[in-house]
Amino acid sequence: MPLDFPGRLLPFAHHYLLVYGPDAEALGAPLFGPPVDLRPGYRCLTRDEYLLPVEVVDDIGQRFPAPDCYAWIEQRGDAFPRADMIGVLASSAEKHSAFMKEMDLVEMAVFAGPVGQIGSLPCVRVGLAIEASAVPDGFALVPIDFPLGLFARALPCYRLAPGVFGAVGAAIITQLLASGRRDWKLTFDDIDDRTGA
Repeated sequence: MPLDFPGRLLPFAHHYLLVYGPDAEALGAPLFGPPVDLRPGYRCLTRDEYLLPVEVVDDIGQRFPAPDCYAWIEQRGDAFPRADMIGVLASSAEKHSAFMKEMDLVEMAVFAGPVGQIGSLPCVRVGLAIEASAVPDGFALVPIDFPLGLFARALPCYRLAPGVFGAVGAAIITQLLASGRRDWKLTFDDIDDRTGA
């Protein structure tokens, strides 16, 4: 079971952005959303693929369906190497299961799809979340926590003020995607200094 999120998914230079907030429409036309369905994915150690869990069956046969299985995997998955993770492959939506010991539980990624279609259609990996919102704090860009705590470790999230949309905003987003930074802050004065405005 995916988690609905009131955002929109935008393609951006071979990546995908999850954009939300009061000014999200100003960043462009979405591939889909709002809302979008989100699901965590874990990298398979036996193939170059991510598995999106829909259920976990532990060593003694207890079943944990989604979304409860997400917390179970994060909190207890490493203690049950023979537990089964049952789900779909991100790139093909093909049903697949694996033992926990065959999964890289450290490498979680966030995947998005149209509402009601994750699991039946391939989904895309989200590279960055952007809250498009003006806040009177003097910052054009500031790191924030993603609203769905489950995804916080897998998805860098920033608040970007509408005053830096356009070419400058695109340059900032490109740099964020390339670096993977989670701690970058820019004031409007910093941007003016960098652009010579």
